[in-house]
Amino acid sequence: IGGVIFADIIGNRSQLEEALASGIPSIVVNDYVGDLEVSCIAIDNIRGAQDAVNYLIDLGHRKIAHITGDLVTQAAAWRFEGYKRALKKNNIEFRQDYVFKTDYSRGQARLAAEKLIKMPLSLAPTAVFVASDSMALEVMTVARELGRKIPGDLSIVGFDDNPSGLYGPVSLTTVRQPLIRMAEESVKELNLLISCKDKGIKVKRILLPTELVIRESCQPLDSSKT
Repeated sequence: IGGVIFADIIGNRSQLEEALASGIPSIVVNDYVGDLEVSCIAIDNIRGAQDAVNYLIDLGHRKIAHITGDLVTQAAAWRFEGYKRALKKNNIEFRQDYVFKTDYSRGQARLAAEKLIKMPLSLAPTAVFVASDSMALEVMTVARELGRKIPGDLSIVGFDDNPSGLYGPVSLTTVRQPLIRMAEESVKELNLLISCKDKGIKVKRILLPTELVIRESCQPLDSSKT
């Protein structure tokens, strides 16, 4: 094997450690590895989440829920962290009852959406940041089934910029990840590691920026709902 690209590190850290111990050029994508001597290229999930929640706050929302991904993954954990940081920076109380933990599946997203939408009106969130577009689209579906309007009754921001977010009844505001760039950079970096294997190339840790893509699924908060 000339080299290995590890697409995230979930349950296979021992394989990465074995490759490094064997001197096999390796790089990790989609996971920022700070405790091993290995180059990595990841998405700035914390900043992306902060941008999403700050956008909702700028629209006047303060009751903002979060539907997480699987928190065993770094991406989901960092998006949750970004959500909390945005609330704290804007002096908004973090509420545990506004957090709905899932495993990224649409089934669990549906259950989370039902719980969120059925909260008493006096307590119900007016906006939700969802850790993936796939789940955000499921939240939209549930909202419509339960007679809620998007974004009239609930503003939604997703994460990924999945093309499917363009084709629903309401196009999804989301956080775009530079996935193609991450893949391209990983191949370039691995090629460099392979070609300079005996020259002691320094470890690189790269965080790629995200981009907030504003579409139709959010609107300013109706003052009657504050």
